[in-house]
Amino acid sequence: MNISDRIKEIRKSLKLSQEEFGQILGVSRDVIGNIEYDRLKRPDQKEPIYKLICEKFNVDETWLRAGEGEMFQEILPEDEIASAVSNVLEDIKCENSIYTLVKELLLKYEQLDTSSKKVINKYVDDVILGYTQKKEEP
Repeated sequence: MNISDRIKEIRKSLKLSQEEFGQILGVSRDVIGNIEYDRLKRPDQKEPIYKLICEKFNVDETWLRAGEGEMFQEILPEDEIASAVSNVLEDIKCENSIYTLVKELLLKYEQLDTSSKKVINKYVDDVILGYTQKKEEP
């Protein structure tokens, strides 16, 4: 299995179409297709995409390049929340679209494992409880 196959495996494991995968990376569906079919030959075309895939999807770079180890890096729940907040703020700054923001949040949430979803659910419950308590104060 080569790096192009592993990129396709990442996308499929995240249950994303080429278009959705590309949208998250800021490239077109055609670029993703070219990567998956190994049509990009120059390193200056490929390297930035490889780095971005690792960054955006928490992919282990050693696994991506050599197929060794686990596909995804294990991250602490606190780091996941910080990363999610950072991505949200970046999206708001760039597009200022509530629809896009909600869509991205739902896509990211759906990609999380059960343990991570529990952390997010607990966090949201705590935020809602705090908001409700403040609202009820005279």
